Amino acid sequence: MRVRALITALLVLGCAAGSRAAAAPGPAALVTAWSVNVGPLGDEGFGLAVPAATIRGRAVLALPSARPDAVRLHDAATGRVLRAFPLPRPYRFVEVDVRFVGESLAVRTDEPRGERITLYDPLTGAVRWSRLVPLAGAPILLPYTQSSVQARTGIVRASGDGLRGLDPATGRDTWTLPWPRACPERILLTAERPLLVEQCPDGSGVLYGVDARTGRVAWKHAFPRTDGDILAPDVSSTGLIEVSHADVFTALDPDGRVIARLPGRFPTVAGPTAVRTGGLTLLVHSENGARVMTALRGAGGRVAWRTTLRPPRALGSSDGHLPSADFLTARHAVSHVPHDLEARSLEFVSLADGRRVSFPLAAGGLASVVAGSTARDVLMYEIHPDGGHVTAYTLRPGRGAGSPLAVPPERWPDACALADRAVPEGYTPVPAGEEHLGLRWPQANTCVLLPADDSKAQVKVAVGWVSATDADARRLAGSKLAADPGAERLGEGAYLGSAGDRDGRRTSGWAFGGRVLVHVEATGDPALTRRATLAVATRLHGP
Repeated sequence: MRVRALITALLVLGCAAGSRAAAAPGPAALVTAWSVNVGPLGDEGFGLAVPAATIRGRAVLALPSARPDAVRLHDAATGRVLRAFPLPRPYRFVEVDVRFVGESLAVRTDEPRGERITLYDPLTGAVRWSRLVPLAGAPILLPYTQSSVQARTGIVRASGDGLRGLDPATGRDTWTLPWPRACPERILLTAERPLLVEQCPDGSGVLYGVDARTGRVAWKHAFPRTDGDILAPDVSSTGLIEVSHADVFTALDPDGRVIARLPGRFPTVAGPTAVRTGGLTLLVHSENGARVMTALRGAGGRVAWRTTLRPPRALGSSDGHLPSADFLTARHAVSHVPHDLEARSLEFVSLADGRRVSFPLAAGGLASVVAGSTARDVLMYEIHPDGGHVTAYTLRPGRGAGSPLAVPPERWPDACALADRAVPEGYTPVPAGEEHLGLRWPQANTCVLLPADDSKAQVKVAVGWVSATDADARRLAGSKLAADPGAERLGEGAYLGSAGDRDGRRTSGWAFGGRVLVHVEATGDPALTRRATLAVATRLHGP
């Protein structure tokens, strides 16, 4: 009896241990939640800012579309189209800006005589009101918008005699704020409240925070004159105000209070940024030659944590330094990571403690950009052969810190082995190793073909990416081709890029085969670039 009880107990313990083992978290991963085709948005797609809101308990977001020509409301969790709002003209002929105002959807389009603002009930599709805002006489610098739409406080527009407030319920003018007389050049920006900026010829300037409900100037912040350095204001994705002026970055909250003043220092990749979520403010800036993120907690600005946003090894360039933290999910700050390889990489920084995790995407760096975020997902605009896509990626927590590469460096092919058929007579292949993202390759990821005659062009063959799967490789190659529609097909897997050097010569090619994408360039010699690219492609597709 005791033996049977002992066996039973051991079996129970074994099952419990097995359950714990099964429940152990797997490796962290970036998974695709959904993807929608928004058609060919052109260059405007790379300036896309996706607005998100919760309307009557439902999380939604709004996207412009060129197929069909409309603004479409999507379920934020699934990407499903809930409703479409047709545009007055085809997308390629109209400028579109979309924002939420309370529980309304505001669609702003350009017309010959001004900007048209239309407010919809996003769930029913009913038009609440529509109004043309004339451009004539409004002293706002172009290409800045003549109107400002705030999610919480309302709508303002520029007119000849001042800034005017619109009632979000009816669209009628409710107040007029006469233009300040300090400087003649003005910019209107959208923060949590309308932000009017005056730029003066001597480099000085003034920021005015305006109450959209009453038209009262809620706060004012002046910047002194400089030796020709023009005031450069911007607004972060979370409504903080960012000003670069006289080599100093100033971050202000929506009420005009200064959060931080930081000197601009190398590496200034994309400039300093500031975002806020809950009681946490994140500052991305340069310090002692490195990119740093500092998390400040509460109104007092207590430092919660700091992390260095650079690769494991210090580099003498911006390669691998996280440039910003403009987009936030519920648990992470997210940005792309600059590098010279082919695929786009994303980095997630934990809001809790600053820990970092990186992942690559199966989309080219020149064919994708971060366009927004929700509590769960980061939203990417990507170019694919069938048009632009907005794709939602979800970070699945787990073990490890991930990697910005899909395949570790030791599994990348030797560049000189791929270039063996591309070596012209009289040339010598010289293996070289280039660091990317702070990683060192154990074999040559670059091969330079050196001529015996110095008057001839050098040829550079560099492995640009190795994908983890065949599907990822096809998707990456497709996005690269879609991003360069003028590329010339030379043969199977071989292309000559459309961009020319300063003399207009096309000397950049690429080849792909299997899961490998290779960059090829013969400086100043298009014919040699063609031959070398074809030879590398033959090597990739041959035995």
